[in-house]
Amino acid sequence: MTIDPNDARTSLDDIAAVERLTYQAITYDHSSFQFIWWGALVFCGYLWTFLCGYLSTFLSTQHARLGWIVIAAAGVSGSFALRRLRRAPSSRDSKLGQRLGYGQLALIGFGLVLVWLLSPISNRQLEAFWPTLVMFCHVLAGIWLGRFFLLSGLTVTALIVVGYIWSGPWYPLWLAASVGGGLIASGLWLRRMG
Repeated sequence: MTIDPNDARTSLDDIAAVERLTYQAITYDHSSFQFIWWGALVFCGYLWTFLCGYLSTFLSTQHARLGWIVIAAAGVSGSFALRRLRRAPSSRDSKLGQRLGYGQLALIGFGLVLVWLLSPISNRQLEAFWPTLVMFCHVLAGIWLGRFFLLSGLTVTALIVVGYIWSGPWYPLWLAASVGGGLIASGLWLRRMG
């Protein structure tokens, strides 16, 4: 039995397309849990920040910052746990989850250095800085992993800027809805796609 070279090339192209789509589906499935996890934490964090400002008689910005430290620690440890639970043992990129975890730690480290270098920085600017930095990473991930990450990062960044300019004292609630809600919605969409 002889195979026509054009048929062979078409078959190989089809196999490569299926492999690419399968890898993208696995990436989307694994990422969806991270998006939902961080979205829920960010939503709670901005809600806590709003309450600390609203109930300033009882709570202060120090309480809000302490809350964010707890949320960041819970987020990083939860991300590592999710990666361990969701890891495919025979995947060609089994080290990808580990590299992403180290990437999160590096992101937090560089963010802290930038905040230190840019000090003094207002609470409002700080509330805009962290999610914008994270969304920049989503945009970069979109270059390699698929346009969904790119669009998600750009959309949430635009919402951050809109809220920064026009939301006034409701900015933490705006961020809870746009950043936290945006991450949760993105995670649910990725679950559907993956």
